[in-house]
Amino acid sequence: MTSLSTFNTVLVIGSGPVSSAQPATSAADTDLSCRALVAAGKTVILVTSDPNVFRDERMAARFYVAPLTTEFVSQVLRREKPDAVLASAGGQIALDIVQKVAANGLLAALGVQVLGSPLSAISQTENGEALRNLLADLQIPLPESTYTDNQEQALAIANDIGYPVMMRRGQTRGIARNSVELIRLITDSIGGGKILIERAIRSYKAVELVVMRDAADNCVLLGTLENFDPVGVNPVNTTTITPAQSLTDSDRSALRSACFKVARALDLQGVATVSFAIDPNSPTWYMLKFRLGLAWATDLVERATGYPVATVNTAVALGKNLPDININAEAPDAPKMVADIEPGIDAIVARFPQFPQSGLSGAKLGPQLAAGGAIITAGRMLESVLLQGIYSLRQAPTTVIPASMRAWDEDELTQHIIHPSDLRLAAFWVALERDYTVAELAELAHVNRIFIAAVATLVRTVKELRANPLDTDLLHTAKRYGFLDTTVANIWQTKEDAVHQLRQEAGILPTFKSLDGMGLIEQPTATFYATYEQENESVAEGIKRVIVLAPNAAAPWLNLAHESISTKMLTAIHDAGYTPILVGSSPRPLICPGAKHYISNVAPELIRDIVAIEQPVGVICQTAGREGSSVARMLSKLDIPVLGSTVGATRKVPHAQLDAVLDGLSDAEWRVEQNRNVETTIEATHLAVDAIADGETVAVLGVINSLEQNESRAGTVLAVTPPRKKAAPLTDKAIEITVTMSQMMGLIGFVHADMVVENGTITVTFIGPSASATVPFLAKTLRSDAISLACRVLLGQKLADCGVESGQLAQAPGVHVLLPVLRSGLIAPGKTIPEMVQTGLVMGTDLSLGKALIKAFAAAHEPLPDHGTVLLEEGTTDRENLAPRLASLGFQIVGPEHAKHLNSVQLIVMNEPDDELRRRATAHTVPILNTVAADAILQVFEARAFSLAPLINTRTDA
Repeated sequence: MTSLSTFNTVLVIGSGPVSSAQPATSAADTDLSCRALVAAGKTVILVTSDPNVFRDERMAARFYVAPLTTEFVSQVLRREKPDAVLASAGGQIALDIVQKVAANGLLAALGVQVLGSPLSAISQTENGEALRNLLADLQIPLPESTYTDNQEQALAIANDIGYPVMMRRGQTRGIARNSVELIRLITDSIGGGKILIERAIRSYKAVELVVMRDAADNCVLLGTLENFDPVGVNPVNTTTITPAQSLTDSDRSALRSACFKVARALDLQGVATVSFAIDPNSPTWYMLKFRLGLAWATDLVERATGYPVATVNTAVALGKNLPDININAEAPDAPKMVADIEPGIDAIVARFPQFPQSGLSGAKLGPQLAAGGAIITAGRMLESVLLQGIYSLRQAPTTVIPASMRAWDEDELTQHIIHPSDLRLAAFWVALERDYTVAELAELAHVNRIFIAAVATLVRTVKELRANPLDTDLLHTAKRYGFLDTTVANIWQTKEDAVHQLRQEAGILPTFKSLDGMGLIEQPTATFYATYEQENESVAEGIKRVIVLAPNAAAPWLNLAHESISTKMLTAIHDAGYTPILVGSSPRPLICPGAKHYISNVAPELIRDIVAIEQPVGVICQTAGREGSSVARMLSKLDIPVLGSTVGATRKVPHAQLDAVLDGLSDAEWRVEQNRNVETTIEATHLAVDAIADGETVAVLGVINSLEQNESRAGTVLAVTPPRKKAAPLTDKAIEITVTMSQMMGLIGFVHADMVVENGTITVTFIGPSASATVPFLAKTLRSDAISLACRVLLGQKLADCGVESGQLAQAPGVHVLLPVLRSGLIAPGKTIPEMVQTGLVMGTDLSLGKALIKAFAAAHEPLPDHGTVLLEEGTTDRENLAPRLASLGFQIVGPEHAKHLNSVQLIVMNEPDDELRRRATAHTVPILNTVAADAILQVFEARAFSLAPLINTRTDA
């Protein structure tokens, strides 16, 4: 194989979709790892299925959009023949792929070296049984557990261990309190494989350590994290705080030593996250997991300390040792700081899970992933960090806790306290208002008293504010604890502006502190958080500053797309000669050198404070969704320039002019109208258009056609560009409508339009200024850089000056499919089937719709079967066409009577599946296709199938 000193080309297996139990890495991790390789002089080939990773020659020479599966990555390996492969940037999915291509001999045959930790380390940490054997050999404490192959042995093991037990099998995790619950978990498990029965230690504290080791055996502890909820709740479902708040010095020393002991036994070369369970009432602790590579925990440590985890992890994978890596290398004026330090942190940073608003029901949280996203908060005090998290529920910024939660009866409140849920933090608040004590709540919930005491301080502060209106000393205290002006105004029965004015007069102004490893680390992207102390560490730099707002979206998966747009926008702003500033609460590391980041939600008060310091030439609000519109209105009132159009601030068009334009767009074939509330049937065609406009010229990124008849919102449904079949002739008309209406409204910046086509009428249901979640997807289908183009327009350039005319931008050949990744989430009270949670998007690209669909479903880890049982809709002409074709390919066909028993079903073909069937299919990872998509896929299967028929009987009468 090629030696580390001489290889040139590296294949990076990037981020993929979130799995049912463990999230993949972020697009930022992939980007940072690639940039570190490029900086080291390597040629990078990137393969990813994530549509949110933008192409950039600064991170990869060649870019493949392909499913992250062994089959497709093997194709890339054979085509590119790289010298080495880096898997640690792609999470567990990438590590699993590398194991398989090594085991089947492909890496050896091609002479490809695995960078970072050896394959033996990957196999031992990704195989739970092997890891437990290693820990036992090293005498590292671990919970009593046993693997088995069948249900009968599992029940016997559970009886020996004693209930409750944790059951893990395939993609399923769950806690069983008795044999009935254990049988149900095993029966309903998805993915198959061995069954792990483990002692459930639900009252133990959940703590994680992030460590780094190099080939020369230099080991460092980068950070400690502690979960709000005890062991038994997936860390992604609960609030995680760094540094760990309740670790004693002796605990920290023991856990650190255990991590290093295992790291040395594995020959770890790079970063790892190690999970522990700690008994709060004794010195007992257990090691639970040892995960290699980058993950959300390493992202949180990087954000909190400033230590460039992804960059150093890549440097170690290239063979460098920690003492030889300068982590301040991108800040030429900063003193050298080597990577073998253990970074400090003088703030508290927390990661809060985000659930869809429909999921905020108090449903119980457990080991199965349920959250659809996350935000981070930061502050000097635990109270302020937790309060920002409560605000992130987006329930009641004026009252903190909505009236509906305060109306809970005692039984309902007790259930929220005892059982971990998405509303548990709010439940503690309500309980403390009802005079529960901290000790009582800690006993009931098995949550550390430190966290509950912080909530108690917040509740007490509200009572003191209510008793002392307009008290400036109390106001200062409240601001240090993180209370918004709107909350204080509600308590004092006054207006928010009045509280803001009182603060100004009393000199109660925010200062911004840097997350920089206690002053030792110079980040290429400086990160700040708000506090109310004396010294301000954020100084306005550069002549021309532009603020970009990132969202706190109600649908958490939207954050991934909008964060991607925002980050790419920062780079474009920097390239245009401006100083970019991001305001948002993304937990993912930022990439743009020279930028600044304020950790903040987009509450108008906080934006106003940041603007006061930075005095920007303008603020871009289109990247923040609906929240951006409200901020834009506030900024306009303060005469602060907003770059680009905003909803409600576009050119007012008289009805007569609008009607005339719509009539002008109508023709003999199509009538065009505008109606936000149009009612549609299953026969309707749904289109979405994204564009960039400068008030005159409108450049269209693409037209997207929904492949699901009962849904229309691109990004939440299976969709394709360019449109296929009966929607294809509509493409030019949709472009014409978008261009004409954008010009009429004088839109500047991003434009998004939704249309419904039925019975000869094209109805525009929405058109307005918005950076849609589908922009990153469409950007990959273009030959030009869409975000840079949008940035130039927002900064005042005309598209004509960039050589762009109105109409469709030049597209790459092929068919491109966008597929939402759905996972089973929470089981709401009173329900038996989990809700669906959208955790992201994947992309499939090929020369035909069928092949692109096959790739997209493979990327979402729902591979479309080429045999098995198909649940086929009855009573339609489509069934008459599809049934014989499916049967000829060897599929078994069943009807809707099997909808409640999907264990033996591999595929569903149905145009209008109801919500219950969708939830069941998601829980069992059974793909659902409509008849158009099924037809396209069958064409692929039929093209590659061999003809198989018995010989014709010979005639005997000849």
